[in-house]
Amino acid sequence: MADTLKYTCEQCIHICQPDLSFVPPELFRNADIIRRDLAELVSAASGEREKSVTILAGCAFESILYTFILAQANFISARRGTFQFNSGAALDNFVSIFNKWFIAVLPEAAIPEVVVRYRDLVHINREIAYPADICSRAAREMLALLNNLLRNLSQFTP
Repeated sequence: MADTLKYTCEQCIHICQPDLSFVPPELFRNADIIRRDLAELVSAASGEREKSVTILAGCAFESILYTFILAQANFISARRGTFQFNSGAALDNFVSIFNKWFIAVLPEAAIPEVVVRYRDLVHINREIAYPADICSRAAREMLALLNNLLRNLSQFTP
């Protein structure tokens, strides 16, 4: 039982019961979207849909990082001098910003570049370049990494 995707997801309490206290009240729509994406992720994991989990986890990473960075633009500006939030940026940009400006205060939350590569498995040419079991491995790793991010963000105080 312990090797199923459903079981793996059930162990990720921060995905199953997310604490989105890092989302300010004015970004309530972002919080609604994140909750929906996480619920769909849990549903996909319960159905053992590995590629769906991989893609949905990538979407959840993007939604969470987008919202977190937007909410913390003043925090980044205070440390950097100036910061202009780019709402059109992609996941790789959000990962880079997060890793650069928040690792000092959230050292256990570093997001590896593999998150972006796994999210890109949505493209067949990317998936073909990997071993046949890539979605199985990616789904489980993405769940663990996303759970870790949510755990750390729930403890964040700027």
